[in-house]
Amino acid sequence: MVFFTCNICGESVKKPAVEKHYQTRCRGKNKNVSCMDCLKDFYGEDYVAHIKCISEAQKYSSQSQEFTPKESRNKNAQKQENWMDIIRAILDSSEYKMTPDLRSAFQKLQSVDNVPRKKAKFENFVGNCMRMSRHQASQVWDILEKEINKMKEAKQAELARIKEEKIAALQQQQKEEAESEEAPPKKKSKQEAAEEAAPEETSNGVSGDFDWPAQLTKIVGKQADGIFLEKLRKKLLKKYAKHLSVEDLTEKQAKKFQKRFDKQLKLADSLQVEGDLVKIAS
Repeated sequence: MVFFTCNICGESVKKPAVEKHYQTRCRGKNKNVSCMDCLKDFYGEDYVAHIKCISEAQKYSSQSQEFTPKESRNKNAQKQENWMDIIRAILDSSEYKMTPDLRSAFQKLQSVDNVPRKKAKFENFVGNCMRMSRHQASQVWDILEKEINKMKEAKQAELARIKEEKIAALQQQQKEEAESEEAPPKKKSKQEAAEEAAPEETSNGVSGDFDWPAQLTKIVGKQADGIFLEKLRKKLLKKYAKHLSVEDLTEKQAKKFQKRFDKQLKLADSLQVEGDLVKIAS
């Protein structure tokens, strides 16, 4: 709760008691108070809007400590703050055609930060602490109840809208997944078609058309001193691509070629591998 100091007599006064203070001890004086926490001065009815102030930890911490207020875990305090927001929303709204007496009653409620949230307790509170008649208290509560119901309906409508958006997004996702499953298969590229059309290897690792041992022996036999392994691979790769009627092998075809090349080189009895050099076996 906010406490003020009367700048006329120096007495400390709770916020709900400011009005009474200037009707009794400082009667006839203009309202002039300062907040005991933040030391800010308020004149007239300005103090009414000052409903929350800095904590002691924030007040006495130095600038070098860079005080960071912790999030409040008091659920009741949060509910009370929401309740005060409703009162302020009513005062700011033009929907309610309030008489001057009713508006004055809400302005007094705005200056109090411990307003009960149940009808019976509310009517007792305003009757005892604010000297409000039972009839006027009932009118104030009816307006409060109407505003509360309006806010509940708005919140429910917002939740319903969010739910509908989620359902629509889920349905769209399911529709796209169903369409992707029913979509016709993509047309194969020329290279993929050529790869599938390429003859399969037989059980001994030799293709039915491409004669790996003969081609290896032919290339190596042209070099009396032998041929480097990498050069041999490149020459054979050109012949293999020509055999498949393609200019460049796909990644899958290249891996398949390398695997066959290594295997056939080991199986070839007519060839001899010495480090990086391949020769005709002597």
